[in-house]
Order: sequence, then C-alpha cells, then structure tokens
Amino acid sequence: MRMTYELESVLDIEKWEKVQESIALATKLAIILVDYRGRPVTSHSKVQPFCHLARSTPKLAELCEKCDARGGLEAVRTGEPFIYRCHFDIIDLAVPIMLDGNYVGAIMAGEIKLVDGHDKLEQILNLPDNPLIEEFKKKHSTAYNNYPQLTLEELKKNARMIEMISEYVISEAIKKDYLVKSYKHSLQLINSNKIDNTHYEKIPTDSLSSIRKDIDATIIDQKINSTDDGFTAKNQQLQPAIDFIYTNKSDIVSLKDLAKLTNLSSSHLSRLLKEEFGESFQSVYIRLKINWAKDLLDNSSLSIGTISERLGYTDVSYFVRLFKRQTGFTPLKYRQLQQKKD
Repeated sequence: MRMTYELESVLDIEKWEKVQESIALATKLAIILVDYRGRPVTSHSKVQPFCHLARSTPKLAELCEKCDARGGLEAVRTGEPFIYRCHFDIIDLAVPIMLDGNYVGAIMAGEIKLVDGHDKLEQILNLPDNPLIEEFKKKHSTAYNNYPQLTLEELKKNARMIEMISEYVISEAIKKDYLVKSYKHSLQLINSNKIDNTHYEKIPTDSLSSIRKDIDATIIDQKINSTDDGFTAKNQQLQPAIDFIYTNKSDIVSLKDLAKLTNLSSSHLSRLLKEEFGESFQSVYIRLKINWAKDLLDNSSLSIGTISERLGYTDVSYFVRLFKRQTGFTPLKYRQLQQKKD
C-alpha cells in the first residue's frame, strides 16, 4: 500500500510562501501549492480575478481542485512539468513534488492565455456545455477576457525555471527540526548498539545541506509508526532488528549487523528469525526488498537505476536479475504490466 505524507508535516509553508511570491512576481504567473488531492496548502500568489471568483464558488472550487489533482498526477506520470487547459480553457501547469518516492503535491502555476499553441494542449477536465461553467463565464466575461498572454515557448521556459527553483527550494524548505529529529533517531539506533556505520559518522547534524541527502532514507518516525510500513514481532527480542531493517531501506543490512544490534549471536538470531517468519533471514530480507521495489515501481516515476540505488543495490544488473528471479518479470516489465492494469 502506498504511504502518503501531508505537505504541512514536512514543509515549512511560511518559508515556501515567501519564495512562491517571488516566483510569481518574476514570471507573472499565478502560483499555488496543492497537496496530492489537489487541495490548496498555501495562499494563492498573483491569482487572477476570474480564478479567484471561481475558487470562491464552492461547486466551481471542487472542479478547480479536481483539475489541479489531475494536472499533478500527469506531471508525475510524464516526469516533467505538465502544461494543460483547465475546465475554463485557461492555461495552467503543474510541477510535481516527490518525497521518499511518493507524490505529495504539486506547484500549480499559470492562469494565462496563450498567443499560440492553445489547441495543442490537452484539456484535462473537459466539461462541454456545462451550464454552471458557461453561465459563470458569461457573468464575469470582463475578467475572463482579461488574462495575461504568453507564447507557448515563454511558458515552457517559465515551467523549466520553476521546476529547477522548486527542486532546490523545496528540499531546503523541508523542516530542519523534523529531519534532525529523524536523523538523530537513526544515530541512536546505531550508536546505542555500537554498530559501525561510517556513512552516518561523516554527516554533521548541524549541516542541512548534508541532511538533505538523507531525506529519502531517514524519514523514520512516520515509517515506524505507520501500520502499512512496519512489522510488530511476536518475539520482542527481534523488534530492534526489524525496526532497523525498515528504517534503513537504502542500505544492505547483514545478519551480523542485526546480531550486534540485538546482542544475540548470529546463529541464535538466525534461528529466532526463522521461527518468526517461517523462512531464513536472507529469504525474508530479499522478499522485503522486492516488495519495496514494487511499491516504488507502482507509485513513482523513478528510474530502475534510482530504485536500485535507493534500495541499496549499486549494481543495477544484479537488482534486475534478483527482481526477475523473485517475480518472473524484469522491473520494467512489471511496471508496464501494472500500468496496463490501471
């Protein structure tokens, strides 16, 4: 099952809104941040009068949110900013925000009309002859006919700029306290049990730029407490080892590491794990890795190489062979089959 994050829990909204205002002024585009459901998370920067009126009308606001949600999902699917026509035939674009391989929301920008290329764009929510929409356009025709105009090429350049800025700023705006807490938690799991892990020792806790590199691997608290991403052992001696596996998905954890963590011998720990799961540690561990890989293939647009690296496999060809041995399909074939089902 896909794990979701609320933008408000990981992003400093106040900090982002200041950046959002600056981008809106520089590009002359309206900008708003929405969650994965299409619901607004920030105030609406440089909102156009017609859009403001529409979003202030409950029934039309629902359509706007639905449009935003679809635009964001299309951006995830294509892996790049998605430019489209909304239900009012106004031009918008979506830049997806990904966290830990999950789509958590999007930067929505636009509220313009195009000088050229209008008909080349997809109308993502097509509601022809909808009386509510037609009557609203007629009632507010002055505002509707007064949108800023850009060429399609100008809009594409703005979209690329927003994407580049957002990739950096979003990661920097991630709440430092949230990451430091998660990061220190991972250090405690290691240091309290004297597990050698030079990767963690090299990263200073007061360096946000270094912590950024661990965003995908150290969002620990949410994962441990999540009912769909964790396991409660019958034998509580095993719980520290199981928690450690789940909180270090990007590493290859050995039985020796877990033995140190639990203060058990490797052979005794191996027997306890087999009693718990009914199969060897190695079999269970590989199955977990493949399940996590499936989740990333199903719910993200990450490349096979990135997924392999994220799960600790530096040799992509080995990861592909392992995945095929467990599932009967290569990762790419598995993703294609899942997309056909959807």
